Amino acid sequence: MIVKKLESDIKDLRSFLEFWEKFHSMYASVVSKEIVTKEDELKFLETKNLISGKYEALKNNLEFNYVPHGRMTDPVDEILVVNNIRLMSEHSLKKMDDDWKDSYVFLNKILERIKDNKRRLEAFNPIGVFFKRIFEKKRTED
Repeated sequence: MIVKKLESDIKDLRSFLEFWEKFHSMYASVVSKEIVTKEDELKFLETKNLISGKYEALKNNLEFNYVPHGRMTDPVDEILVVNNIRLMSEHSLKKMDDDWKDSYVFLNKILERIKDNKRRLEAFNPIGVFFKRIFEKKRTED
């Protein structure tokens, strides 16, 4: 039962990562243009809102928090807060690029942690645990 949940979590996170990569690709193509049009920005914001909903669902399902070394905010959330890209300064664009890198690493670490849990649980032998509990109970009774 738990392994099936982990399989589902892995599938959901992989799916989100695919959307996240496509979203980043779209963002990169928009900001690489000489002039970012209102239409480009509107498409970016519509996609951002779609991704934001998917990310909230993912966060609620996986129940994770972002608290790495030296950073207290979730880089995905920071990117999803952006309300325009046409008027962003070079400094803000650089920060957003750094947040993309952080978010990709962050999401992949969560994916690896879930995969590790799945592998650990698959190696788990419930019969062995049953006998171990019986022997421990006997020792405490003696």
